Amino acid sequence: MPGGRKALVVATYAYSDGGLKQLEAPEHDAESFASVLEDPAIAGFDVTMLVNQPHYVVGEAIADFYAGSRSEDLTVLYFTGHGLKDDEGRLYLAMTNTRREALMFTAISGAQLNDAMDSSRSRRKVLILDCCYSGAFPAGRSAKADEGVQTLERFQGKGRAVLTASDATQYAFEGDDLRGSGTSSVFTRYLVEAISSGAADLDEDGDIALDELYSYVYEKVVAEMPQQRPKKQEDVDGRILIARNVHWTLPAHLQHAIESPIAAQRLSAVEELGHLHRAGNDIVRAAVAEQVVVLASDDSRSVSTAATALLERLGTAAAAPLPAGPPPAEAPRVAGPPPARGRGSPASASPAAPVRPAPSRQWSAARLLLGLVLVAGVLLTVSRSLAFEASYGYHAASLGWSTANWVVQALLPLVVAAAVLVAGRGSSAALAATSGVVVGVTLSLLAQLLMSGVDILNALTYRLGPAWWVILVAALVLAVGVAAGVRAVPLRGRVGSRRDRWAAAGGALVVVSAVIWILVGWADRGVGWWLYLRIAGPLLAAACLPVAVLRLDPVQRVFGLAAVTTTGAWLAAAAVETLTVMPWGASRWTAPALVMLAATLLSVGGAYLGQARAPAPRPAALR
Repeated sequence: MPGGRKALVVATYAYSDGGLKQLEAPEHDAESFASVLEDPAIAGFDVTMLVNQPHYVVGEAIADFYAGSRSEDLTVLYFTGHGLKDDEGRLYLAMTNTRREALMFTAISGAQLNDAMDSSRSRRKVLILDCCYSGAFPAGRSAKADEGVQTLERFQGKGRAVLTASDATQYAFEGDDLRGSGTSSVFTRYLVEAISSGAADLDEDGDIALDELYSYVYEKVVAEMPQQRPKKQEDVDGRILIARNVHWTLPAHLQHAIESPIAAQRLSAVEELGHLHRAGNDIVRAAVAEQVVVLASDDSRSVSTAATALLERLGTAAAAPLPAGPPPAEAPRVAGPPPARGRGSPASASPAAPVRPAPSRQWSAARLLLGLVLVAGVLLTVSRSLAFEASYGYHAASLGWSTANWVVQALLPLVVAAAVLVAGRGSSAALAATSGVVVGVTLSLLAQLLMSGVDILNALTYRLGPAWWVILVAALVLAVGVAAGVRAVPLRGRVGSRRDRWAAAGGALVVVSAVIWILVGWADRGVGWWLYLRIAGPLLAAACLPVAVLRLDPVQRVFGLAAVTTTGAWLAAAAVETLTVMPWGASRWTAPALVMLAATLLSVGGAYLGQARAPAPRPAALR
């Protein structure tokens, strides 16, 4: 039966004992650490969090935490706050009701914690103590001569690993008052950074093991605070996998070889991709399989043959979708030194019966999208020579759609999209970016057609010309291309709402911009230029809002930001062009142009702010 992943996060920073200094860091430390642990795409722990609770509540929670653990479970107990020692040098963890003169009855003792761990059936227990230890004896009594509490010695045992921020006494008493400052935030800050950024994946196999996590944090903490020395003790069979590196990418040298114009280098990359597939986790294997599929369509026969043979050896596992979730806790890796980059032992799971994938639906979709982009580009170029209005033969430029604006709105983005698609060889990132740009172009074209149609039909003597219909066909062609690209891009993560401050701030900016678009756009009874504010602006805000507030995976994020950036660039260019060409101070043009520029920046800025530090997606299948 697969093992679970359980974490108990305890933070105490407010104390009833006036001699214990109130702390500011622990609550934020605990929240950050709990957040990264419970993220199912990164670590996938079932997290329980206790903040400023008395010792009997925390003690009962610790007892239940360990008593309810099975042998296959991975348990992590994290504490941040004051660590105290009595006059005998025994360790206690201070709770909100702890009294220094009654530590045995008002605090959690190291002995109690050790006994609870001993009684647990879990064969993999991780204890993380982010506290500095002080002499908690009452005034007038002397402490032992040692300056530490030898935490690691007190928590020795089979099947457990202990990480501490420091073993040194960094607090001291003057009478009944505690003086000095703690360093807990430094240790946890780097714990969170190591896991959330993937920087602790030192062997680049896609997983963050406990030994890698400690090595990364130790170097960072010592570099920032040389007087603090984190410590680790581990007696566990196999490696403890704490998290996935969700930001894993191919090593730079391998990516360079894959993109090299020299066939021999691309051929050598095929062999190394095979090693990576055997050594890495499912994130690594999915990325490797994607690259191998691309190389199977390489122009070089030797590269194509080698990549196709590798695909046959990889089997259906290469083409299987990447399952989101934490590393497989029930199948730890064999203990030993980490493998060299790009090398390692075969994965424990044997692949299914080999099948030879087609030359990739993704690559076929990329070709189709590229072809449709070129077709749309030709249609849009032809439209500039046709009448946009039929009754009097006005071209688009004559009705205010200048060549410069048209280049920024349609031609330049399509050229960029085609270049990205070709350079990326149909990869997921390239398809996502290209599809996003094409969506932005399609939205802006439809908005332009709608605005122009309303403006033309508002005058009873005007009629829509052939150019208007050609542009509509081009927009529909692009929409077909987007559909093909989206179907092929592995937008595998399910989107969901977020309640973090970045989503709130980004969403608020977009809502403010939408209010500006609507109120200012409808304040004037005329048509024409103001239709930018009435139609195009709200359309941009509607596209930016989900990007700002939803939980997106990296591929979805590229897709969404590319779309809103493309549409926003068009509106910003139109505003700048108006401010540049029209006489400054002419209220009919200056005011709406300034409003449009500001609202565009707010809309797109809100989308970027919302995704600035967005957490990883939370697939429903894991909860």
